[in-house]
Amino acid sequence: MEEFQMGFWIFMFIMVLLIPLTMIFFGWLLFRKTPKEINYVYGYRTKRSMMNEETWRFANQYFGKAWYL
Repeated sequence: MEEFQMGFWIFMFIMVLLIPLTMIFFGWLLFRKTPKEINYVYGYRTKRSMMNEETWRFANQYFGKAWYL
């Protein structure tokens, strides 16, 4: 029974770290490698951020920095 409990807590520890590590990774990705063109698949996509290339680049870099920090 104790082996099951230890496995459960290891699983829970990994799941708790999954979201922050994902945020750090995607924050770095958006900040350092901002998508070059406006697209509907990848990046920080809102109506305002997709208005033009300048707002697209700024929004993705800002969002990436916020998630990375």
